[in-house]
Amino acid sequence: MGLTRPPRAVTIDDVADKAGVSAKTVSRVLNNEPNVRPSKRELVMQVSRELGYRPNPAARSLAGARSFLIAHLHDNPVPEYITAVNSGIYAACRANGYFLLPEPVDPNAPDRLDRLQSFLMTSRADGVVLTPPLCDDPDILALLQNNGTPYASLSASRQPEHSAVMRLDDRLAAMEITRHLVDLGHQRIAFIAGPAGHNASTNRRQGYLDAMKEAGLNVKPALIVEGDYSLRSGLEAARTLIEVDPRPTAIFAANDDMAVGAMTTLMTKGLHIPRDISVAGYDDTRLASAVWPPLTTVRQPVAEMAHRAAERLMTPDEDIPQEEVFDFELVIRKSTGPAPG
Repeated sequence: MGLTRPPRAVTIDDVADKAGVSAKTVSRVLNNEPNVRPSKRELVMQVSRELGYRPNPAARSLAGARSFLIAHLHDNPVPEYITAVNSGIYAACRANGYFLLPEPVDPNAPDRLDRLQSFLMTSRADGVVLTPPLCDDPDILALLQNNGTPYASLSASRQPEHSAVMRLDDRLAAMEITRHLVDLGHQRIAFIAGPAGHNASTNRRQGYLDAMKEAGLNVKPALIVEGDYSLRSGLEAARTLIEVDPRPTAIFAANDDMAVGAMTTLMTKGLHIPRDISVAGYDDTRLASAVWPPLTTVRQPVAEMAHRAAERLMTPDEDIPQEEVFDFELVIRKSTGPAPG
């Protein structure tokens, strides 16, 4: 029996022939260069998808060797989180002679994968740091793999093969902060959840539920309100929670922005924090210590996690475990106190 030849890789010339344009036009579209008519750009990207065109990683490396660029792909409503990630990546890049290239990704854009494909081809980034929820997007992961682009993730829900993941034990951290509220005598503890698509958000919810169960406390459905990590969603969630009868004596929000939003609503309603109701957050952003009363929260070493993710991309080492778990710290401040009698 003879050997079966592997299928021939699709080339730029194949895309050009089917689209009825020149190879140079295809190259300009794929490299996101200007002065290409929108209709022609759309046609080239459509044909590229239909043919399954992907840049050749070997050709990519021959074309320019290393670019000394580390990209950060992000979609997160909290600017301070993005800033902390960028700060960590930048510090690692500066120490190793690399440069940081942040790139926002709109998950709702119909051409998001085309845009990302063009970004990867134009930048020729040596590696990509992914943050939630993009690190759990199967289409983005497949695109990076097909392009031969190494990536490392923060708080991914699963451990992709040959890809480093930096994570915190979000479930345990959420249990610790809920236990703190229980130890203060609180029994009606409400939870403002983060978006369902975030792995960290799911684990924080589970940690809250586990700690409540551990304490023998039932969680009524009305005590859990969905948020999206934005301050606005914390404002709205607290408006809902203070209408619950009986009113909760404590609120734990899945991040600091939502916790501060909740505090704002509570104070505008004339409630004293923590005498009437305690509030706790998660992340220990600068906002947590800037508000009054200062916010009890969980300190997550975001910059350190991002720094390590970038290092793993710049100096890969197969002998190091792909998953690294970072420590958290419960930071107790004046926003939590004994349950009201």
